[in-house]
Amino acid sequence: MQGKGVIKFFAILLGIVCIYQLSFTWVAKKVENDARIYAKGDTAKEKSYLDSVSGLPAYPVFNHTYQYCVERELALGLDLKGGMNVTMQVELVQLVKNLSNNNPDPAFNQALANANTIVKSGKSQSDYITVFVNEYEKLNPNGRLASIFSTKDNQAHLKFNASNSEVEAYLKDEANTAVEQSYTVLNTRIDQFGVTQPNIQKQQNNRITIELPGVKDRERVRKLLVGTANLEFYQTYDNLDAYPILNSLDKLLAAKSKLTDTSKT
Repeated sequence: MQGKGVIKFFAILLGIVCIYQLSFTWVAKKVENDARIYAKGDTAKEKSYLDSVSGLPAYPVFNHTYQYCVERELALGLDLKGGMNVTMQVELVQLVKNLSNNNPDPAFNQALANANTIVKSGKSQSDYITVFVNEYEKLNPNGRLASIFSTKDNQAHLKFNASNSEVEAYLKDEANTAVEQSYTVLNTRIDQFGVTQPNIQKQQNNRITIELPGVKDRERVRKLLVGTANLEFYQTYDNLDAYPILNSLDKLLAAKSKLTDTSKT
């Protein structure tokens, strides 16, 4: 009998904990339903309402805010909550062109175009870089990709006499870096959007899938995700190169200042 009492106690305790955890979802949904009624189908108005009450007490017993409840509500997928499912692909054509400094070589540019067509059509299961290298070697069997991609700035990673296989490995590393950077940027942008419990995953062929439960403003999300950032790089002098010049200028100005003081006296 005593054992049954302990089991009953823990069962009741577990039930209370479950109800408490589910209560955050109920409270959040009630506030969101109030927002829908107030907005009458106006998405911007609904969002404005939720933003205005996010810091106000919404949980009647513990005075938890709406935002606090949203962060602890039950995770619902797209099938239960609705929202958006987006698949994005990192464009590698421009990346390869940039790495080549927009090399005008006809075989190189034709290989880029061929690879782009093949990958988008689904005729090959290989990644873009592999297809590009294969296409280039078909168009120019004796061509050396190192002469296109190797520069004094990347000599530590790619020698001028590197084989096409080594160039391919270098390009794949750069492509993977580009995908990782895009993944990080998308995560940051979605955090700024304020979507609760998003699901972002990297897929094959440089694709990134994004699930955004509960999102309704599709146009705003589209602009947020596809917005471009222009990253510019400038070649600068090393401190060791610039210091002697600055030191000489300092001495020259000091000497000129000394002559000026002498002439005044």
